[in-house]
Amino acid sequence: MSELSFPRVHQIRFGYSGLEDRLAIMLTMASGEGRVAWLSRRALSGLMNHINTVLKKSHPAGEGEEAHDTVMALEHIGARSQVAAQRGQEQSGEESAVAKPQQWMHYLITEARVEAQGEGIVVAMMGQPLPGEPDKRFEPAPVAGLALTRPHAHEILRLMAANSQQAEWKLDLPMGWMKSGQQGGSSAEGKSE
Repeated sequence: MSELSFPRVHQIRFGYSGLEDRLAIMLTMASGEGRVAWLSRRALSGLMNHINTVLKKSHPAGEGEEAHDTVMALEHIGARSQVAAQRGQEQSGEESAVAKPQQWMHYLITEARVEAQGEGIVVAMMGQPLPGEPDKRFEPAPVAGLALTRPHAHEILRLMAANSQQAEWKLDLPMGWMKSGQQGGSSAEGKSE
């Protein structure tokens, strides 16, 4: 990811469009610009698998291998608590310094890169601007880069899973460890660090 520069994200919201049969990730950029990253079922499945793999391989208990599902389930429960506490602090504090975007640029996400960097996880999404010409492919352009703490990476996975369930996509993902922490709403907001 070091060879490309990705615009940083300030706030994330998820939604499902039945008309598009795609997951919409509404991104408020650090610059104040609004971007909507559209994910197909296949792209969402691939992104979730990448995040899962990076989380498991970068967990200290894995000692260079993928951490066991039990370890991941415990971390997921702790992450949910930590994110909920942060959300409570943010709501009691003052409003965000970045204003809500007035215009939104739309992108079809065609590629995503996920890697561990230090204590966090970096997710870089690339895609093509919409609307585009049918079946015409352009070189993927950087859409957004998310620098996530481990708890926020868990929250992103949870929200993606909840929205895929709402869409009735029935994704076959190797993340049984997440089942214990999936109760809760499917539309929520998150902040990138």
